Amino acid sequence: VPAGSEVSQESLLLHGPFARKPKRIRTAFSPSQLLRLERAFEKNHYVVGAERKQLASSLSLSETQVR
Repeated sequence: VPAGSEVSQESLLLHGPFARKPKRIRTAFSPSQLLRLERAFEKNHYVVGAERKQLASSLSLSETQVR
């Protein structure tokens, strides 16, 4: 094996075929955002389409965060 061509265990874990995706950053909702989201959830457990878009916009969140 030529010098410098060895692959470290750490490199295999980070870049190998079974490497884990980095954890996504969890959204920290403000108390007022939580209240609005909980109220929307009480009305309908599946907020979709235009309602989700409008709610996300009014809370300054992405549609993905309002699911």
